Amino acid sequence: MNPIPPSIIAVLRRYQVLSLAVVEGGHPWAASVFFAGSEDDTRLVFLTALDTRHGHAMLAQPEVAGTISAQFSEIADIHGLQLQGMARLIEEPAALAAALELYYTRYPLVRGMSAPAWEIELHHLKLVDNRLGFGTKILWNRHEGETSPGLSCATYCTTRDITL
Repeated sequence: MNPIPPSIIAVLRRYQVLSLAVVEGGHPWAASVFFAGSEDDTRLVFLTALDTRHGHAMLAQPEVAGTISAQFSEIADIHGLQLQGMARLIEEPAALAAALELYYTRYPLVRGMSAPAWEIELHHLKLVDNRLGFGTKILWNRHEGETSPGLSCATYCTTRDITL
């Protein structure tokens, strides 16, 4: 597996809200969820009930997409992630305990909250970062030689990485 560039890790650790996109019955839907990154930053953990529209959708179709960013008033400051991955409900007791500890460490006020835990195994990440020059993009794919659907790094992005 490819290592995630430090500038992408910085965004995963700086921001807390994932705008999660799912498909339910052929129709797109989005929801905001608080997330915690795994120790190696290749998974995102979040809590959501099974009876939510996005929870129901992920059970039926686990491929998801999303964005992570803040709101910026200056176009030169815009930076954030676009992502694609596979969501799954965490049910195995040891994996669930580890995921909840990760989540509660980031959000101690919700410790003990009873909601199902989910994880997204990240497959593709794209950091757009205008602070490095307008339109700068840094891509990460889980596996060497793999490309994100519809995006060629040679055509659309710079491959340099800068730790922020």
